[in-house]
Amino acid sequence: MKRRTMYKKSIITALLALVAMAGKGQEIKRVTATPENFMEHMALCGYEVYTYDISSLRDSASGFTIVIREYDHQGMIDEKKLYGFRTKTMISDFNEQDQKNIYEEKDGDDMERGIYRLSKTLSVGFSPIQSDSIETITLRASRTDASPWKLTLKPIAGAPQTIYRYQKAPYQPTSFSLDTFIPLVFYGSFWWDEQSKGWRFCGENELTEEKAKTSQYFKYSPHYYIIGAVFHK
Repeated sequence: MKRRTMYKKSIITALLALVAMAGKGQEIKRVTATPENFMEHMALCGYEVYTYDISSLRDSASGFTIVIREYDHQGMIDEKKLYGFRTKTMISDFNEQDQKNIYEEKDGDDMERGIYRLSKTLSVGFSPIQSDSIETITLRASRTDASPWKLTLKPIAGAPQTIYRYQKAPYQPTSFSLDTFIPLVFYGSFWWDEQSKGWRFCGENELTEEKAKTSQYFKYSPHYYIIGAVFHK
């Protein structure tokens, strides 16, 4: 009997030890937020960024201009040429002493090509709408400062009440030519569907020049912008 009691105590002690060990690994610790955490949070708050790799243009283009075209059902009603960005700064742009320092410190982005600073990406960013009728976008090439711009929005045409609602659709460029407008992001108004008595925005999640020819966006959206770039030699 005494041996059986001791045996039970041993089992209970072992079980308690296992429970303690299992509980030891179950804890909540605060850790540093990762870039992915920030991206998820910003997306939930209404921030969106569309980024394009332009690094392959290092030999063909030295800069670009951001162009915003505005349309309604009649066609293009305005075109604004905004900011000029340099895609690269050459080491040869500096004086002789600075060039020497750059080569000694290997401070260039592409030393073999003699490039001091190279913009490898172009981004179009959207912030949460602060006003019903204004959308602020941010245009940025890597290695340069960001430049904001405000887009004026219009209420949904035909809707029984004043409602502003727009949506974005990025382009996937399929061709490249210097001094040619290259669309990057479509930003258009929803449209009123009289049959269903509601507003709609139906179409592709990503556009190409070919898809744009038949997309419902261009057929039904009463007001939209196309944000693009023109690259220069």
